[in-house]
Amino acid sequence: MKNLATSKNDICLIAGSGLFVYEVANYLNNKNLLNQIILINENNLIKKKFKDKCKSFKIKDIEKITTFIKSKKLKKIMIIGYVELPSIDKINLSIKSKLLISKDIFLNNINDQSKILKSYLSNNKLTLLSQKKILKKMLVSYHDEYLHNENKKIISKLKIKKNFLKKIFSMNIAQSLILNGDRVIAMEDIFGTNDMINKIGNLKSKFNNLIFVKSKKSNQIDEIDFPIIGMETLKLLIKYKFRVICLFNNNILISEKDNFLKKIRAHNISLIIL
Repeated sequence: MKNLATSKNDICLIAGSGLFVYEVANYLNNKNLLNQIILINENNLIKKKFKDKCKSFKIKDIEKITTFIKSKKLKKIMIIGYVELPSIDKINLSIKSKLLISKDIFLNNINDQSKILKSYLSNNKLTLLSQKKILKKMLVSYHDEYLHNENKKIISKLKIKKNFLKKIFSMNIAQSLILNGDRVIAMEDIFGTNDMINKIGNLKSKFNNLIFVKSKKSNQIDEIDFPIIGMETLKLLIKYKFRVICLFNNNILISEKDNFLKKIRAHNISLIIL
């Protein structure tokens, strides 16, 4: 699906959960790109500020959502925030849509809900916009790198491991992991990034060279599940005395980017961009 160039007020934002949703809504609105917001999770901040542009739906009523978008003569959609599709038998679909989704099941995409959702929208002639392209100012880049002198040895060893780390993320096991020096000591599971950090931070063992690494997995698509890091995660990394944050160039969106980078410098954490 091609991502078409955007013009004024032509984007419909489908909002899942997470604080980043509000930040993106403001960003699109300030750029005069936002036309409509469809809330599929409660978000009082958005309801209050964008009450004239908001409409609430349940994700199981996906056909009602697409019908509403078309009624507004909109074709460009952006999905931000966590969206969990219910099981197929609980989604309200026409026979035609069920046949389309059944095709995806037959093609073994049932475990990749993002691809099924993208395919469904495409079949309804709706263009799903790339988070990476629209929000490129929020992407991490080489210019954001910050090297603290105390971490020079750790950093030099980490850069040597670039291909090793890329290989791990290419296996689609997780989108974040923790190293203590050369050793992988934790990988993100279904409970998420912050849960993993807390588990390591609360261990009685003393880790002196903690490194947090985050990247996009090879099977993640730019339009729906592009990885994000924000202040909540950074506060945990500071709390548990992590020495290095390692991200991949143009591969992660940073929520509250300016504040995030200032906080890193203030706490002498090195930010390495591979």
